[in-house]
Amino acid sequence: MSAVTVCELIQSALGELEHPENTAALPLWKEKLRRFANEALVDLYETFRPWRRDTLPLVNGTIDLSALPYTVSKVLGTERNGMRVPFAFGTDTNTLRVPGVQDGPMTVVYRYLPKTLVEDDDEPELPAACHPLIVLYMVGRFTLVNDAQGLNHASAAMSLYEARKRRLKLDLDEPTDYRITCRW
Repeated sequence: MSAVTVCELIQSALGELEHPENTAALPLWKEKLRRFANEALVDLYETFRPWRRDTLPLVNGTIDLSALPYTVSKVLGTERNGMRVPFAFGTDTNTLRVPGVQDGPMTVVYRYLPKTLVEDDDEPELPAACHPLIVLYMVGRFTLVNDAQGLNHASAAMSLYEARKRRLKLDLDEPTDYRITCRW
């Protein structure tokens, strides 16, 4: 599955819910489904904990994290020329101090927060394998909120979402989580 937009995710969810797309309630449904898509996005980010490496300038021993393309949830490290460099947090949450290192480009390794899906053409910034999970979550939450008779359907959709998320986590897990264990 290639990258999809929020509008395509909403259309998929409406198809799963068997709701006609030409009703007066469609705008209300679309907003609810967009909220549920953002909830799913946050849940998937918390599960998969994606991280990035971006280069920022080190100026007077300080790195300005507000210049990163994403909002930082946790700094994992700093590097120069592939070597780890110790850092400390500055006087606020947007600065890092890197003492004893010459000014120049530094690589910051960090976990980040998802960008909220606002427009119809926004794309979730997760691997394509996660997009069907977003649709499942949207269907489960929508059914839970809007269909008192459909609690079994909502429960089944959310159970399937959790099971597929666990299975996908095994495929997308971080290499740092693997360990060699001596059993003898």
